[in-house]
Amino acid sequence: MREKFDQKEFEVIGEYPDYPTHVMALVPKAPIQKKFNRPITARENWKLLFNGKKPYWIPQAGFFNCEVQVFRPRMHPDNVATRLVFDAEELPQYESNIAKGWFDLDWEWVDIAGGASVHPGNPAVRDINKWEEQVPFPNLDDMDWEHCIAKNKDYVKSDKMVQVGLLSGFWERLMSLMDVDHAAIALVDEDQQDGVHRLFDRLADLYVDYIDRLHKHFAIDGFLIHDDWGTQNNPFFSLATCREMIVPYLKRVVDACHERNIAFELHSCGRVEPLVPALIEAGVDLWCGQTMNDYLRMATTYQEVSLVFGVQLLPEPAGTTAEEIRAMAKDFVEKYKDCKIALVNKGASPLFFAAVYEFSRKAYEQAED
Repeated sequence: MREKFDQKEFEVIGEYPDYPTHVMALVPKAPIQKKFNRPITARENWKLLFNGKKPYWIPQAGFFNCEVQVFRPRMHPDNVATRLVFDAEELPQYESNIAKGWFDLDWEWVDIAGGASVHPGNPAVRDINKWEEQVPFPNLDDMDWEHCIAKNKDYVKSDKMVQVGLLSGFWERLMSLMDVDHAAIALVDEDQQDGVHRLFDRLADLYVDYIDRLHKHFAIDGFLIHDDWGTQNNPFFSLATCREMIVPYLKRVVDACHERNIAFELHSCGRVEPLVPALIEAGVDLWCGQTMNDYLRMATTYQEVSLVFGVQLLPEPAGTTAEEIRAMAKDFVEKYKDCKIALVNKGASPLFFAAVYEFSRKAYEQAED
């Protein structure tokens, strides 16, 4: 039997180390994250959830002030090119908004969007059946592994879930090489599908190799791939197309993670709800979808599968009292307590997250470890 919730669990016992200043610049108002007197570590709590058991509390996913230690080393060119470096070193100053990533692609940083993309109009691959002749394929031996290991040996020591992120997956990689319109056609055009299959097969090999090397050199708990499958209103492709063209290769990557006791998260923006069966078939452990998806319907419909749904909430209305926020948190836990979910640390107030911790701790006290 688990120990009952005690207010001492909100006692501050330390602070988590700051992310480097170049990372914190992305969220300059983010406070230092406090470390609380929890009954188990956040890392252990995540593992309970991913192993099909009740966690001690609903875990918090995200980038900042959550229960994930994000690791995106600068040795990976895409991390530098897209300004998504999360490691122990300071990031050099960028001389321009354009930087080179994998496949010799130029990524353009857009300040107003807070992100980078390959500028459309001049795709690197104009004929997917000849992609081998048109772009250089990355070689992991070109990365400075020794330097990365030496600099980050302490960075990856955390009682959070240490998670490596990779941009991009399969669909996003195809888009970056062909532009979105040509990529969408290539997925369904019988004359082009063979070329797509060959590319995705080679990408799966590359990603598995990357995971294997990371596993050997770092004690990572999670691996995340960015692959935005949807727009605001609908997926880019049908479930049937996803099953045929993407799932077999995604599953290979997920299986490689599971063989190494690494949890797999797919970061996929947009209305991806119709493609949830594909996530389940590929074995994905965690998907933190955006607010246009019906979290409650999905979490209750798919209670018997291993997929964990990351729920993101909107900010509370102005003027909401502390008592009302606690009531909202209690209602949230009551709705989701029998589901496999995480709470994305974005949108709602710190008071809401603290209350969800308390009420979920109480809801899961009777669970078996």
